[in-house]
Amino acid sequence: MNLKQLFYFTVIAQTKSFSAAARQLGLSQPPLSKQMMALEEELGTSLIHRTARGVELTPAGACLYARAQDILLMLDTARREVQEFPSHLGGTLKLGTVSSSGNILMDDFLQNFCRLHPAVRFEVTEGNTYELLEKLKNGILECAVVRTPFNSEGFVCKYGPREPLVAVAREEYFKNLPQSHISLLDLAGKPLIYYRRFEAIISLAFQNAAATPNIFCRNDDARTCLIWASGGLGVALVPASISKLPIADGLAVKIIDSEDTTTQMAAIYKKNGYASQLAREFVESFANGKENALFKE
Repeated sequence: MNLKQLFYFTVIAQTKSFSAAARQLGLSQPPLSKQMMALEEELGTSLIHRTARGVELTPAGACLYARAQDILLMLDTARREVQEFPSHLGGTLKLGTVSSSGNILMDDFLQNFCRLHPAVRFEVTEGNTYELLEKLKNGILECAVVRTPFNSEGFVCKYGPREPLVAVAREEYFKNLPQSHISLLDLAGKPLIYYRRFEAIISLAFQNAAATPNIFCRNDDARTCLIWASGGLGVALVPASISKLPIADGLAVKIIDSEDTTTQMAAIYKKNGYASQLAREFVESFANGKENALFKE
């Protein structure tokens, strides 16, 4: 099995057709078929099933396709890292971001970074923090912007300031709470919607407040919390910066008076591995952004 065969295989999987893949690769179909037959023979299993509508991946083929994509991405990263050694800061940064980082990145920080480094381009992968940490460990991403809490062991981390969680809901959920700040006791009994990774933070905060949370929905995306809150299903507990997304327009926002309900954004890269100058500069620039107005409440 060689890289050429893996690349050919991924193109076939993506186009779902030998003839379309051959055209895209600039090959005739017989040599392409021969390469796939050799790959299947070497691996001792069928990877592709031909049908009247094209081709389908077998279970073994689907497994190989997922791995092949990672291998080819890692190869591309390695090539760019080696080429970067003698050169200036530029190229494409493979960046991972969590959904809750969007409005922070889109404020002054990213514009300033691009202004300082006009030759930089981005390839962005979105996912939750755990997914991004795994891709960093495997060398698929160079750096990522994630949100606490997470296991920082093995990573260089630059943190933004602490950011409070806020309660976001339709006005009827706060009709007896006119003030801008509320306590956890004020939220007791209300149906709560929150990002699953905040489970430990929220549970500890309610425990310290001698209150019991009424958990209505846990999910994997802070934006989902706002969508459900917008539908009148409950009170979303999200970082303050997330409450500024357009999804939250028209909803009431209350700051929660609790030192236990805070979180931070962090820019990170893998500690024991090659980190490109571009990735290091991005992370350091993120840390310097703590002085920027975008991080101020």
